[in-house]
Amino acid sequence: MSPTTTFQDLQASFPHWTIWRSSADRLWATRNQRLTDAQLSHGLSHTIDADDADQLVAQLRNQEELAAGLLPR
Repeated sequence: MSPTTTFQDLQASFPHWTIWRSSADRLWATRNQRLTDAQLSHGLSHTIDADDADQLVAQLRNQEELAAGLLPR
């Protein structure tokens, strides 16, 4: 994670996700709501992981784009 990016920054940017770092030093994010089988079949993921904050942000943005129109907000 870059020195200027904190977990609080990530959480504030993606409030529908819970974000944490694992003991293997990977970043993870899990949605704060359940997905249906139909949503999963459209490419939405319940949990994603990445090596660093930039990769996680890219995946989270992709998931948010996929979710547009599929998930109630």
